[in-house]
Amino acid sequence: MRQLEVALIGAGLIARLHLEAWITVGASVRVHSTDGRAAELARECGGKAVGSLDEALDGADLVDICSPTDSHHGIAMAAIAAGVGVVCEKPLAASATEAEEIVTAAEQAGVRLIAAHDVRFAPAYARLHELVAAGRLGTGTVARFTVAGHHPRPWTGHASAASGGILTDQMLHGVDIAYWVFGDVVRVHAQYQGEIAAPAPTGAVAVGTVVLTHAGGALSHVVSRWTATPEPPYRLTYQVSGTGGTVTYDSEWPQEIQVLGDAAAHFGHFGEPPFVAEIREFAQAFTGGPESRLGPQDALAAIRITQAAAESAWTGRAVELPVKGSAA
Repeated sequence: MRQLEVALIGAGLIARLHLEAWITVGASVRVHSTDGRAAELARECGGKAVGSLDEALDGADLVDICSPTDSHHGIAMAAIAAGVGVVCEKPLAASATEAEEIVTAAEQAGVRLIAAHDVRFAPAYARLHELVAAGRLGTGTVARFTVAGHHPRPWTGHASAASGGILTDQMLHGVDIAYWVFGDVVRVHAQYQGEIAAPAPTGAVAVGTVVLTHAGGALSHVVSRWTATPEPPYRLTYQVSGTGGTVTYDSEWPQEIQVLGDAAAHFGHFGEPPFVAEIREFAQAFTGGPESRLGPQDALAAIRITQAAAESAWTGRAVELPVKGSAA
């Protein structure tokens, strides 16, 4: 695999994880950030700090956007106009309209566009996807996905246009997994608890919940929590049941996964850390290998579902979504 020239935009936690992964897979990385932290990140993790977006994009194979959400559209469009491929941390954009503009521009320019939804690359979730796709859990599937994490950044709060709040930011992790595992979503019913609504549960900054009805008949319950304490930084769980058995996962368990029923003989999870696996797959796609498991339509689907969740929470009503190929 030839060495990729990567323009990494941002210098926060996610940018650090992406930079370490790009260095692991052998890429050359130039780092740009508007907050003055690029030089420190490049010095600590490898890479070269540059002073502008134009300098970062000049000669790059791809840009990896790890900056606040409201900056994604402008950076992605600039990269596409320069003929530079795009990897973008979730969500692809602050709205479905902006995301659609990015996808359309990339298609018209013939530029590869990949959304970075890292939970798909966690071994336990990748194996769950394989298990369900193979029909090992049978029919009548019901799932619950949860993500809980510390809320250290003011720009991710509901009132900030930089994020859109928990329903359109952190909840996207669980929504994307539910969509990936069970397919198109036709009905969304969500609730929100937080600083601008009812008081959140003790120790939490905000809680978002959504029930997704999938076109294939499965039901998914997704719960996201922003916590007030930094330990643990993230906790992810799922419980998925069907006529063929039940699979339960908790990132805090020493054994992590429990399996009941016929699925037991067909389940295991081993692999690289999610960010390394994710970046390695992206690098292979940009150097002539197989396409990534994450395409532009996945990014659009996740944003449309989370925006429907926000609409449902604020109106108190379920939101119906069209099935692929049907009229909007």
